[in-house]
Amino acid sequence: MLKIRAITNLILVAAMIFISYYSSIVGINGETQATVSQGLSTAFTPAPYAFSIWGIIFVMLVVIAIKDIRLAFSENAELKAENGWSMNCWLTIAIVLTVAWLVVWSYLQIGWSLVVMAGIFISLLLSVLNKSPRPVSANITLALYFGWISVALVANESAWLVHLGWLSKTGEGWLSDPNFSVMQAALSLVLFALVLSLKSVKRGLEPAVFVYPMVGVWAYIAIMVKNAAGNPNLLVYVSAFFALILLLVAGYFGTKWNSSYSAKTKD
Repeated sequence: MLKIRAITNLILVAAMIFISYYSSIVGINGETQATVSQGLSTAFTPAPYAFSIWGIIFVMLVVIAIKDIRLAFSENAELKAENGWSMNCWLTIAIVLTVAWLVVWSYLQIGWSLVVMAGIFISLLLSVLNKSPRPVSANITLALYFGWISVALVANESAWLVHLGWLSKTGEGWLSDPNFSVMQAALSLVLFALVLSLKSVKRGLEPAVFVYPMVGVWAYIAIMVKNAAGNPNLLVYVSAFFALILLLVAGYFGTKWNSSYSAKTKD
């Protein structure tokens, strides 16, 4: 059973990577991820380079999937898995939902894409809360993945409002940028704060808790860079301030890195 599970997870990770790059380069439904995003972007949408973090997430997912393959085909695999299996069922579900999101987004079903994105967020949260032992590399991967989805969830909600015609860069509609995006940046910070306020989340991500807020720092800097060209708007200064807050939070958790925990964890 462990072998089937490990092989399945590796195939799903490979499928997610392939579909992600295929939808970015070739496109699905005549649309690439970039063209859809450009049509629905707001001031809160990070600069394009920020999305390169997916490459790091993909590499880390491949690493932990291969580790599980090696573990599954080793001697006493069942016993070893009890002491540190990287990918639980909730992470598998998050990967499947990410593939679904890529397809739904490409077909311009923005409302449904928000629902799927919320599903990814919940699945990753439950994956973090899973009490089964994990190697440190798995927690780093979860922190990266969960952190970026925490940003993407708010960005997806902004895109949905643009799709509905409620948000306009020209000031038309119910809401307008950059003031709305300042509120979205604040909402994103609140989401990070809520997640980090859960003791079970901090325990679940140990000793890599600091990676989660660092993803927020990465996102806020990319938002700041995007909006700094020409006449900087309020969002630039707000993003810089929020990035500083999360950087301090990350530093606090970084000092709590427990070397003895890392040494004891089979990774």
